[in-house]
Amino acid sequence: MTRFLRFLTVAAPAALLAGTAHAADAILEPAPVAAPVAESAPAPNYWNGFYAGVLLGYHHETVDTVGGNGSGASLGGYAGYNHLFSNNIVVGVEGDYNAAFGSFDGFDWELSSFGTVRGRLGYAMNRFHIYATGGLALMDFKSSFAGPGNPGLETGWTVGGGLEYMVTQNISARAEYLYMNFNDTFQDVGAPAGITTDIHNVRAGVAYHF
Repeated sequence: MTRFLRFLTVAAPAALLAGTAHAADAILEPAPVAAPVAESAPAPNYWNGFYAGVLLGYHHETVDTVGGNGSGASLGGYAGYNHLFSNNIVVGVEGDYNAAFGSFDGFDWELSSFGTVRGRLGYAMNRFHIYATGGLALMDFKSSFAGPGNPGLETGWTVGGGLEYMVTQNISARAEYLYMNFNDTFQDVGAPAGITTDIHNVRAGVAYHF
């Protein structure tokens, strides 16, 4: 019995000290540090800012009253500015100028060039941008109707739409259609003659975004 009491007298304090030391180690042991979470890079802001590019297309025009139509290739350039809103709506302004090549059937009339100044309203889907467009149209033509009082430069209106795709961070490609309408009255053909010209232009473009 005496030996047992002596054992308890020695063992109990030792066990208490060991437990206290273990608890202290547990308290002082630093908590594990969570690995830092990598922040994702913001999505590229493709459809914002200035751009300029080249156009290659096909045009078809009809001139009523004189009963003729023509068609051919068009080559030109375009430039503009886009503003991208937080809801992916894109608002912009754009201008283009195109030289026209081809032939006209049925009358002494030839489309030399055409251009537009337009507003654009679209929706961006990451690299894609679909849009509607409309505004002022200009055309320059040659004809025996265009005498001294009738310059060959005419103004009209245009509407259309297109789809753009951002190939790289700065290069985009597009497919676009424009309808242009011109009304005029020529005064030097014996009697005033009202003539309406309709131009359909399908074209592809490549642009650089600054």
